[in-house]
Amino acid sequence: MHDLFDPLNDAIQTDSPFDRASFYYKSCASTNDLAQTYLLHAAEGTVFIADHQYKGRGQRGSKWISESGKNILFSFILYPEWLTIDGVFALNVITSLAMYDALVDHLAKGMAIKWPNDLYYLDKKLGGILIETHIGEGYKIKAAVIGIGLNVNQLYFDSANCTSLAIHTKKPFDRALLLAHIMDALGSYYAQLQNGMDHLLWEKYVNRLYRKTGFYPFATANRWLEGRILSVNRAGELVVAERNGTQYCYKSKEIVFI
Repeated sequence: MHDLFDPLNDAIQTDSPFDRASFYYKSCASTNDLAQTYLLHAAEGTVFIADHQYKGRGQRGSKWISESGKNILFSFILYPEWLTIDGVFALNVITSLAMYDALVDHLAKGMAIKWPNDLYYLDKKLGGILIETHIGEGYKIKAAVIGIGLNVNQLYFDSANCTSLAIHTKKPFDRALLLAHIMDALGSYYAQLQNGMDHLLWEKYVNRLYRKTGFYPFATANRWLEGRILSVNRAGELVVAERNGTQYCYKSKEIVFI
């Protein structure tokens, strides 16, 4: 099975509504950084793909480490100028749903979206998202760079918290085809968001959340609590209820899954 991004054939054909190009790099510091240099010059949906990142990063300054040539590392550009800054988490919603849809048929029951920016399978990290935005006039989002790291064919990780598609399916995957499926799904969800279908998207997102059913331990800056995830509000905050029914809203840096 062909499992390389061929720089001579890097325009991945998809059914995505984006009229876009795809750029391949054998190695780079960060695909998000590459995409940033093309902002306002590249077409919406343009994708920057790398086999290896030597300064890959995730949320809150964390590093994203990936074995060269084994996984999917890419970033793409969007220009959602119709979206205001207070609705920016919607980009996280549609990206998470696109990743979920592209992978769900390959794995048995156990995949979930872990708020705020990860994809999990059987309590282990399968992929992550990094979104960086530029704000224009009227607090509208002038441009957004969305980076995705997805563990595909890597079999060994330094962290016991990580896993991959190949580990669970016992077979290698065509990474270019998976990337195309993600972008197809993303294009569909992006169009739905633009057409005012955000309520349906949010409902689908919440229903796929990691640890959505039951009570689980969480840690905040000043205490430990046992709570049940109710939802994620439009500001992107996790809504958690304690056993006594008291509800709290937390930003991503304010609460940790235990």
